[in-house]
Amino acid sequence: MSNIVQTTTHLGEIRGKTTNGVSQFLGIKYATLKNRLADAELVESRDGGVLDATKDGPTAISPLAGCDLELSAIQHTLPKKELTQSDVDCLNLNIAVPAGTSAHSKLPVFVFIHGGGLIIGANSWPQFDYERFVKLSIDNELPIVAVSINYRLGPFGFLTSDELRNAGYKANNGLRDQRVALEWVRRHIVDFGGDPENITVAGMSAGAASVTFHLDSETPLFKRAILMSGSRFFVQALPYDAHEGNYQHAMSALGLQNATSDERIKALLEIPGQDLLAKLPSSVLTAPAVDGDMVPSAVTYAQVADQASDIPKGKQWCRDILIGDAQYDINILAILLPHLKNACAGRFAKAVHSVFPTKQELATQILAGYGLTAETTDDEAFPAVLNYLNDIFILAPTLTYTRGWKGHTNVYYFNEGNPWDGPWKSKAGHILDVAYLFQNFRDFLTPPQQKIAAVFAVDFFKFCHGIRPWPAVIDGDIEKDLRRESTGPPLRERQLHK
Repeated sequence: MSNIVQTTTHLGEIRGKTTNGVSQFLGIKYATLKNRLADAELVESRDGGVLDATKDGPTAISPLAGCDLELSAIQHTLPKKELTQSDVDCLNLNIAVPAGTSAHSKLPVFVFIHGGGLIIGANSWPQFDYERFVKLSIDNELPIVAVSINYRLGPFGFLTSDELRNAGYKANNGLRDQRVALEWVRRHIVDFGGDPENITVAGMSAGAASVTFHLDSETPLFKRAILMSGSRFFVQALPYDAHEGNYQHAMSALGLQNATSDERIKALLEIPGQDLLAKLPSSVLTAPAVDGDMVPSAVTYAQVADQASDIPKGKQWCRDILIGDAQYDINILAILLPHLKNACAGRFAKAVHSVFPTKQELATQILAGYGLTAETTDDEAFPAVLNYLNDIFILAPTLTYTRGWKGHTNVYYFNEGNPWDGPWKSKAGHILDVAYLFQNFRDFLTPPQQKIAAVFAVDFFKFCHGIRPWPAVIDGDIEKDLRRESTGPPLRERQLHK
């Protein structure tokens, strides 16, 4: 490893490190915060000496076991990093580039927004290291500049109420942070060899949902989008009324139900981050808010699928999307909420019948289509319930965005089974495609699996370069053009039960 110093137009000199033909600049602050709930303020310029960007920056405040939880879903670990958390210094990003790039290189830019339910996640977790990813792009003569960002999570990113907004604290801090990070990339990435007019924004799970919220922007933010196993239908925005009740629930959990507005806000700003998280039960929701700005309105599947609709507005300025899901994405619910299995058949049957009070025959057809009755045992019923949820919250949005897009849509289906021991072995579960994509688990894969991982990543590189990795659906014509590119062995194509 050797250190390098990059000279930039507005940020002065920045020290990075080069290993294996890839230069990395870590922990660069893209925005500042006056306090943990304040608006992110773009770092437009910097004065002073050489900025050390050889080490990861602080992560956002989030549960300390978050990385372990995500690796448990992958069912394999990677060497741990010693990472600090900060409530005001967490808005940083990591950049990886082919060594020797300059402002004249103008390489495609890949920006990744991590998932984690808007509760956990960090750009510096070991599964998101970009060295191997960028090296593979070089080796395949499809070089890219890769960027990963941190943003505020949990209550610091998404708690909102009338009293917070009246005090000047806007809703959707986490989404606003991401938007500012994209502004930073557009302003500064040319100094690292990237083309600010050729940005592809990608996200996984809640990160993909975030991308779909950014597609609501009136102003073009990027050229292409990649949605991996997530959309705004998977992480739904709630109206202010729901957030108000959620806020009051949080205040009660913090023992502040009888406090004044000033006392509540002071507590939210000053209670140590981990102490605050420890006091908030899981029933306090983390979700975007329909604020008329970052999230202009609630939307329906039908609106997004309608070619004549301008929902989201990104249909007008983002012509190319790459979207896909995994064979068993919904296993993440079983990991996070294992209690859902208890008496699930009866509870699911009751729920379906209540949703269709005037169409009981349809409810019966749905239950029969998934092989469920109220008497089905939990062991038999739970996989069927998960399959239903997978179809509704993962597969249906994939087809919905494909049908409604006014341009080219490349659709993939990740069906490579998990190779490691655990409850999801041989199943393509949630997040496994990211583990393959970024190449950080290569040493624990067989040669055929390594080949699949490489091909998967190369297809992403092609997309960033404006090359169709496989035939696209054009203007939403699913009946004519849909080809869901599979990453693993051929499997029977899934269909929504009718």
